Amino acid sequence: MVSLDDFNLVELVFGESGSTLELIFAASALIGGVLFLFWFLLMLVGGVGEGLFEGLFGIEFDIMSSDGAFDAMTFQGVMAFMMFFGLSGLYTLKSDGGDTLAIGVGGVAGLASMYGTGKIFQLFFSLEASGNIEMEQAIGEKGSVYLRIPEGDVGQVTIEVGGAQKTYNAKSEDGQGIATGEFIEVVDIISSTLIVKRV
Repeated sequence: MVSLDDFNLVELVFGESGSTLELIFAASALIGGVLFLFWFLLMLVGGVGEGLFEGLFGIEFDIMSSDGAFDAMTFQGVMAFMMFFGLSGLYTLKSDGGDTLAIGVGGVAGLASMYGTGKIFQLFFSLEASGNIEMEQAIGEKGSVYLRIPEGDVGQVTIEVGGAQKTYNAKSEDGQGIATGEFIEVVDIISSTLIVKRV
């Protein structure tokens, strides 16, 4: 008859029970790999990962910041470190590399993966940023009034910026109204509103 004492969860998950260091490497690889995969899938679904982990752990993540600066202690960086630390350390141990070598190799591989993950996310952020049209590019551009600009109020104008037609909120420079269809030139930007004058 099998008793509860015969049940070994570690052996069930990781196979034959090995050294403590082996279990640490295996657990690190498993936890880091599962969380990294889960996080990546949620990001593919549409940035759900940020909100989910903020809600679960009460920690604010700013993974989609516009500057794209790499901080080594980002959540995805730590997950990549854990995964590669565990995998390379376990591989070195299994290759009869010794405990010290395994820890060293695991540490180097983990740091390299953390750095690499940061660079990949930095590339994603730069691609995202380069596709955005900065409103400052609109200054000096000419266009037409799309939705009448009332006296002292906001209307809408259509201008070509970066090779694409865009519609922006706009106010007239002199405070006078500008009718739909009139031609305008952008002279300034205040907040997200263009300041325009008649041409």
